Amino acid sequence: MVEVLEDSKRSDPFITYFKNIMTYGEFEGYSNAVAVEFSMYCDPGDIIAIIAENIPQFPIVQYASWKNSCIFVPLSPLDSENEITGKIKFIDARVVVISSEFREKFSSLMEIQSLHVLYTDPQTFGKLPDNMAEKYITGIMKEELNLRLKKEFKGYYPEPGSIAMLVFTSGTSGRQKAAEITHSNIYSASYIYREWYSVQPQDKNLCIAPFFHITGLIFGISLTVLAHSSMALTYRFNAENALETVESEKTTITMFVATAYRAMINSWSNVDKIKTRLSSMRLWSAGGMPMPYKTEIEWKEMSGKWIYMAYGLTESTSPVALWEYPYTDNIPLYNGIVTAGKPANYTRIVRARGGELVVSGPQVIRRYYKNPEDTEKASGKYGLKTGDICYIDSNGYIYIIDRKKDLIDVSGYKVVPAEVENAIRTCDQVEDVVVVGENDEYKGEVPVAYVKLSTIPDNYEEMKKNIYGVCKKELARYKVPARIIFVRDMPLNASGKIKRSGIHSVEVVYQ
Repeated sequence: MVEVLEDSKRSDPFITYFKNIMTYGEFEGYSNAVAVEFSMYCDPGDIIAIIAENIPQFPIVQYASWKNSCIFVPLSPLDSENEITGKIKFIDARVVVISSEFREKFSSLMEIQSLHVLYTDPQTFGKLPDNMAEKYITGIMKEELNLRLKKEFKGYYPEPGSIAMLVFTSGTSGRQKAAEITHSNIYSASYIYREWYSVQPQDKNLCIAPFFHITGLIFGISLTVLAHSSMALTYRFNAENALETVESEKTTITMFVATAYRAMINSWSNVDKIKTRLSSMRLWSAGGMPMPYKTEIEWKEMSGKWIYMAYGLTESTSPVALWEYPYTDNIPLYNGIVTAGKPANYTRIVRARGGELVVSGPQVIRRYYKNPEDTEKASGKYGLKTGDICYIDSNGYIYIIDRKKDLIDVSGYKVVPAEVENAIRTCDQVEDVVVVGENDEYKGEVPVAYVKLSTIPDNYEEMKKNIYGVCKKELARYKVPARIIFVRDMPLNASGKIKRSGIHSVEVVYQ
């Protein structure tokens, strides 16, 4: 989604990063300069990846990639080194830009042949507050991006139907799944948000949702650009800094996960004049995971506004169902579940066999990258099969009531049980393991591992320590089990296969 910038708009503010402002014209100049740098290493159609938090260089790299007709890939710094290495090799990236605080964590990427690694400094465009810098910024910071303003870059301009991004998503097949998102998908999804919420140039987007997640990519970056509004970046979420940013920058819209709202309720409930301090915000919205009804009620009492729920997928480039805006009535509920809203503009939702939600629309992807098997599985007569079980009431409100897959939803991040199970199975004495999601008041769900050992260990606590050590080495932090429970046997069905749903009925020998 590359647009030609009008001269009259070049001086308009685009990014605020800890009180430092970057205009649209400056952003254009920086992305031109980085595009020149990338052109030395890439040809049209090559892949450029980034590993970073929400820093100004993130959208600069994104747009510099597109100006070379390259494919942009956001990768999560929460992933383990092994996970990142596997993804880089799978997509055959030509360039990866790494925020310097992750230099040591992903040092092995330097060893991949034909991959050019560039480091960028998260404090190039603004100094982080002391409470964040002390916690997150370690090691030697380097700025290797060519961040010298360049007025023009005569590169390539991609076609609407060409691939703009590959965004990794979870699945249960064991194969790498990266959604092929086209420039047309991005434009359509951003247009839906802009029209639905009437986003205008005077709006300022509080960008808390991580840019390596589809919500941050679309509601954060692309919506802001399409509406020619501005955005405030806070590096990563922190309740104290978020409040300060809302108040000082007069932000007006945002979207992020339910767990962040819970953290803000815990942090802000006793703050004096909190409604006044939050008065600039006209839209609080949330996606990525279900919203507890209790959180909605407490947020309304504290802020005076509802949290507008949104339901979407990486494969739908974000929006599928949205709350009507503005909304002043009571919250529609079904068996205690808060509604996900109604079908977004230009979006068709069908409740197919078994109650599965199937969606079609201009924002829905065509395929997974290098994965025809999962592409075929996800394709249905009426569109994309989401794997989510839904209920639709007589007023057209949609409720997501269950998941067909066994994915675990940890604060909006998806965990594949098989991935965690495979890591645990590498430990000595582990005969079998089942990982399931269990309710957590703060994170929504957490992974819990039920482990059957081949022999009785000398010390169960030492065994736990070994398993946690392997998980922390091989997996992203949010995938590490919250609890490890040792069981005598695994529940089996008639054919001898493990019956995952019966895991809570087995005999526990130690926990």
